[in-house]
Amino acid sequence: MPVYAQRSFEDLGTPLSGVTFCVVDLETTGGAADDTITEIGAIKLRYGETLGTFQTLVDPGRPVPAFIRLLTGIDDSMLVEAPQIDAVLPAFLEFLGGAVFVAHNARFDVSFLNAALTAADYSPLSNRVVDTAALARKILSGEVPNHKLATLATYLRCAHRPCHRAFADVLATADVLHTLIERVAGFGVTTLEELLAVSSTRIDGTFSKIEMTGDLPRRPGIYRFIGSTGKTLYVGKATDVRARVRSYFYGDPRSRIRDLLR
Repeated sequence: MPVYAQRSFEDLGTPLSGVTFCVVDLETTGGAADDTITEIGAIKLRYGETLGTFQTLVDPGRPVPAFIRLLTGIDDSMLVEAPQIDAVLPAFLEFLGGAVFVAHNARFDVSFLNAALTAADYSPLSNRVVDTAALARKILSGEVPNHKLATLATYLRCAHRPCHRAFADVLATADVLHTLIERVAGFGVTTLEELLAVSSTRIDGTFSKIEMTGDLPRRPGIYRFIGSTGKTLYVGKATDVRARVRSYFYGDPRSRIRDLLR
């Protein structure tokens, strides 16, 4: 009888129940590379419990454009006594700590924060990032007309709705995050590593088939993919059958694997 090595907790991944998420939203003077931050909102969460909040207006060092004033309601008079970003960054970085950075369209928020950090002689963010917009594209594909935060908050019946103010949008994003995590739990996604892998999957309609992997063993073995006619499509071997088979659904780049999954 074969003897299998016991897997460590590190091999199993980081359980989502123990992950600290920091949900962040920024308001800015615009979307161009030379625009700057006008407001930061953040909430730190673990297992649905609020650990702390952070919110501040930020002096952008320039007048707020008219269309931004109309969109956010933030005008120059509100920013007269606001701190500049250099004064805000130390407190924000301390609040963020090593938490997983969460944002809706996270590339936008991360790029603005990294630009501010670089200008102030800090290192760019090294936190792991979860993008709720990217998650929604995978998990809710075909269910919603678009993946805007307001659309998702309404469709998912979230308690909070966004309004283009940083902290209000953070609360809505946190609601969306929790609902999406509940959705993927139904596919057996229980670790941070699996959640991050879901975000990088290709949108091809095959991810829901990952449900078939739920009872696969976490030990060495040989596996087969079998088509609807009973024909063997693929045979492989792995030291962890469940992890290896599930990896195909996380966006394997090989075209033959994508065809196989279809």
